[in-house]
Amino acid sequence: MKYYGHLRRHDSIQKRILEGKIDGRRGRGRRRQTWLGNIQETSQMKMCEVCETALDRRRWRTVTAHLGDGMAPS
Repeated sequence: MKYYGHLRRHDSIQKRILEGKIDGRRGRGRRRQTWLGNIQETSQMKMCEVCETALDRRRWRTVTAHLGDGMAPS
């Protein structure tokens, strides 16, 4: 979770890869879990909220510090 905040604040190749989409058809079967999906589920925030919060280091640290205790701010 902390690494995601780092990626969002810096313009890098990792950020471009993380936000990129692949052209073509989807594969068959159950959809794979994604890292971003896990972050969204763990933080219980919408993706746009997660992205905004990650840009502010102080707010992101507050969110990640309180993930296990059920006191994560919304």
